[in-house]
Amino acid sequence: MQDPGDTVPRPLFDSGPGMDWGEASAPRTMAVLSPTMIDALRHLTPADGEAPDLLEVVACCLRLREPLLLSVIVGGWVWPLTLYPGTSMYRAPVDWRKAPPARLWTARLLACEPPAADAPALGRVDSERQLPPCHYPLGGLLWSLALLGPRQGLLGALAGQEPFRVIETERHPDATRPTGALGSVVARLAAAPASIAEICRWPGMDPTRAARLLNGLYLQGRLVADDGPLDPDDEHPSAWSDTVPSRWPMQGTCVPPRPRRGSAR
Repeated sequence: MQDPGDTVPRPLFDSGPGMDWGEASAPRTMAVLSPTMIDALRHLTPADGEAPDLLEVVACCLRLREPLLLSVIVGGWVWPLTLYPGTSMYRAPVDWRKAPPARLWTARLLACEPPAADAPALGRVDSERQLPPCHYPLGGLLWSLALLGPRQGLLGALAGQEPFRVIETERHPDATRPTGALGSVVARLAAAPASIAEICRWPGMDPTRAARLLNGLYLQGRLVADDGPLDPDDEHPSAWSDTVPSRWPMQGTCVPPRPRRGSAR
C-alpha cells in the first residue's frame, strides 16, 4: 500500500524550524539508497553543504534508473515527488505538467530517500490512461522542471559535448512537444547539429532558454552529441561500494549533508 503522506504537500514550517537539506524528519521506509546513488548524490552536494541542484538529482535518478522520493520546497510548501524511471511514471499530489506550482523557479531540494513503495505493476507507462490515482507520465514532469524550474544553465552531462542534435524516440511519447520558437529549434536540431552558441542566435532564443530546452531534451532522451549518445547508461564504480546500510543514520534512507563551513564539529 502506498503511503498517503507522499501525495500531500505540507507547509514547510511543519517540517521543523530552519529545515534544510539533509535535515528532514524520519523517513517513511526502512529501504536504503544504493551505494552508487549515495556516491552520486554526495558528488552533487556542494562543498558548503547546500542541497544538490534539483535538476541534476533528477538527471541522476534517470541515469541510474533508481526510484527516488524527493521532497521539494516550492513557495513555502514541501511537495513529495516519487520518480519511477523504470516505468516512466511519477507519483505526486497533482500533475506538474498540467498544474505546476507557482514560483517553480524557486524550487529546491529538501530530502532524497527511497520510495515508500514500489511502482504499481503496470509495465511501462506511455499515457495517462488507466493510471492509478496520483500517478502521471514522467515526461511531463521533466519538461516542467527543465523549462520552469530553478536551473538556468546546462546540466553537467552536457558540458563540452556540443554540437547537439535531436533524435526521435519512443521513451516519452506522451511528453508535451515544444511549440513556437522552442519547437522551431527542435526541428532545426533534428535536421542538423548545432552548438549552444549557434542556438542562442536563433530567433526567440537566448542562453537561458537554450539551456533549458537542451536540458529538457536531454532528460527526455532526445538529445545526443553529434558523435553519439551523451551518457547514458554509463556504469561507473562507486567510491562507496563498501558502504553498508547500518553505517548511515536511519539505515541510510536519507543522504547525510556535508558540514557547513564554520559549523561546530
